[in-house]
Amino acid sequence: MDSEQVSTKLLRHYETIRRQEHDEITSLLETLGRVDGLPESQMEQVRDALFHTNHPFLMVMVGPFSSGKSSIINALLGEEVMEVGPIPTTDHIVILRHGPDMQRIRSGEVETVFYPSPLLENLSLVDTPGLESVFRMHEDLTRRFLHRADVVMLVMIATQVLTASNLEYLQELEAFGKRVNVIVNQVDVLEPEERTQVRDFVLEQCRLHLGVEPRVWLVSARQALDAQRETPRDEIVWDESGLVDVEEYIKETLGDVERFRQKLETPVQICQNVTKSALVLVQDQQAALDDHRKTTENIDVQITHSQRDQRKTIDDTINDINNAWGEAIQRGQRAIGDLFQFSRGISLFFGGLGEMIGIARLVRRFGGQTRAENAFERYKVRETLQKIPKAVDKLGPRLEGRDLQDIDELVDYTRGAVKELPPSLENKVIGKIQTPLRYERSFLRDVRGEMDDILRKAEHFELDRLDRTLRNTLIILALWQIMTVCLILGIAVSSFSNTTPGMGAVLVVFAVGISMVVLGLALVPVRGWYRGKQYENRLRQHQHDYVTRLRGAADELLAHGVQLRRDAVAPFTRLIESQTELLDELRRDIETHQQASLRIQAGLSAMIGTPPDQTVKD
Repeated sequence: MDSEQVSTKLLRHYETIRRQEHDEITSLLETLGRVDGLPESQMEQVRDALFHTNHPFLMVMVGPFSSGKSSIINALLGEEVMEVGPIPTTDHIVILRHGPDMQRIRSGEVETVFYPSPLLENLSLVDTPGLESVFRMHEDLTRRFLHRADVVMLVMIATQVLTASNLEYLQELEAFGKRVNVIVNQVDVLEPEERTQVRDFVLEQCRLHLGVEPRVWLVSARQALDAQRETPRDEIVWDESGLVDVEEYIKETLGDVERFRQKLETPVQICQNVTKSALVLVQDQQAALDDHRKTTENIDVQITHSQRDQRKTIDDTINDINNAWGEAIQRGQRAIGDLFQFSRGISLFFGGLGEMIGIARLVRRFGGQTRAENAFERYKVRETLQKIPKAVDKLGPRLEGRDLQDIDELVDYTRGAVKELPPSLENKVIGKIQTPLRYERSFLRDVRGEMDDILRKAEHFELDRLDRTLRNTLIILALWQIMTVCLILGIAVSSFSNTTPGMGAVLVVFAVGISMVVLGLALVPVRGWYRGKQYENRLRQHQHDYVTRLRGAADELLAHGVQLRRDAVAPFTRLIESQTELLDELRRDIETHQQASLRIQAGLSAMIGTPPDQTVKD
């Protein structure tokens, strides 16, 4: 495979990873935009990373002012493009890019200089303000731009190598995840043995404090500029200046594969650094939210306990009402049994005669109580039934009083919890945490009419039915007894008309008569038992209908009370629930981005370790 084919496959591989980086960074920006508290400077870094893959390879010069950064750039370009002087001359970022003509474009704190140098065809050089500039804004500007660098050249003066500040810069650049090389300038003022000592000292201090050995070049920008002023360039002086090694590093070490890999690696490093910070921030927010989640859980527990207590109040009331119904049924059955007693046969017989001849109707017409009414009053059946609406009347206020008390306590508790929220969350509470302005009382009131109708049917309809049954029974009993007497008289007359009756015949007639009478009287309690069972079944049905309506309305009132509690604290609970879901989802998304960065990084490693025509798989 010739070099052109290798280059083509390398570019294809590069383009594949570049597209993956672009898509991943675009998605990451959307995710990071949902992270509260993420510094805007970090968002800006990721935005820069989005465009970084299309930007030329950046080699950034950093170091104290007057360390010779601008002079080294001029020497590499072979012309004094950058301004130099004994005082700080660079007060902004300067990017030198390849262009057909010399041109300067200033935009805010960044100036782009286009210059037709072959060196700039494969990379852009960046000059920065001095890190130790007396103008503090210079250092801030430089630090903000460092995240864009593909490779960093730390320039220091030979007589001031690895001062405390220089060592700090090295450590900070290492923390940025940047590839750092060291250029020691002005070595022409040192003796040869002193140069060796300086180099060894730099390497030793880097090993000691950073655990790595960077490339260290000893150069003289002054000698290099002198060599460039000759036509052609004085190669001997150029070699002696030390910049020949830097030039070779740019031309050879940063060849296609290495340059492409580092170019794509920089956005990944930027995104990894910001993603790591965002994940820590989200994890901290989740930890802070845990206590507030416990508060919402406590609120749920309190609402559940209140609901259970209110349910018990309803069940106890309904149990009392069922007991009242049961007692009314028992009393009614005893009253019915009293009306249809076998022992009251004679009075029942005369009552039946009264019904037959109309005396009983006459008495009722003048407002006298019926037998059923009198019996039910004597056994206090109606009085027992009248306990039921009184119990219902107490249920609504009991439920309402407990609801309002609980809601007030929940509101006070939740307001205290809101005050414990961090400002970033407290400002997101939507709505007021307050006791509801209206309490719905219509649930029990709307069914009260139906329930009262059921109760009236139980009180009056049964008495009417019972009176009719009793009258019919008395009439039947009277007729039966009259028929019995007539039958016995008829038998006796026919049997004794022609003969003198014997004692046996008399006894037979007497026995038949007594049997007929007893049989007629026995029908009374049987009819009473049957009517008592009908009464019980009827009242059980009324009881079921009554309790069903009451329980349905009470359940609606119970659900209303629970909803009022939840509505009162909803602004807080909604916030915690939504923030919990948001942070959980955000954490998963950030971790997904971390995995995507690792896959892209693996693809970058493959640019060297595998044939260039292999692409990275998502």
